This record gives sequence, C-alpha cells and structure tokens, in this order.
Amino acid sequence: MSCSSDLPDWKQLVHARIEQLGSIQAVAEELSYSRTSLSLALRGKYVGKTDKLEQRVFEVLGQIQCPFLNQPISTAQCRAYSEREAPTQNPAEMRHWRVCHGCPNK
Repeated sequence: MSCSSDLPDWKQLVHARIEQLGSIQAVAEELSYSRTSLSLALRGKYVGKTDKLEQRVFEVLGQIQCPFLNQPISTAQCRAYSEREAPTQNPAEMRHWRVCHGCPNK
C-alpha cells in the first residue's frame, strides 16, 4: 500500500508504519488502539471524532530531529527527554538535558 501525498499527515504516518511492520494489527497495538478502530479511521468510516487517534499517531509515529542526538526521534521520546529530572550524576546526560531545555522542539 503506498502513501498518497493528498492524505492527511497522520494517515501517511500510519500507512508508512503498516508497510514497515507488515500489518495494521501491529500498528494498532503500537498505538494502543483496536485494529477495527484504526482501520475504520483510515478509511474515513469511523463514526466518532479521530482527534485523539491523530494525536496518538503523532506522539508515537511522528519524528522530529533531535539537535543533540543529531537523529530523528519520536515526539514521545522527545517529551520523555524534556520532562525528566536533571541527570546530575551523568555529565553526558546532563549536557543532553541542558541542550534539550533550550531546544525549539521542546
């Protein structure tokens, strides 16, 4: 299944992840949603709002460029780095923590 650029960003992320993992079930589990709900939402047949699903997709599957690690990380990983306590016993992690707190992605 190929991703069409006219799809919303969240659907593109889900379709790309389905291609990586090989099944919609695996992606649904990764997102903590049922396969049925995800499938219906992707086809535009979901009865309710998809706001929470869309937010979850960006949290889990969305990628941002971490300036400290110099690699893409998920928004959930970014949040975990930015919300952690200062790692005062580890100089390398402390450098990361400092850069993180001045980061525009925070």
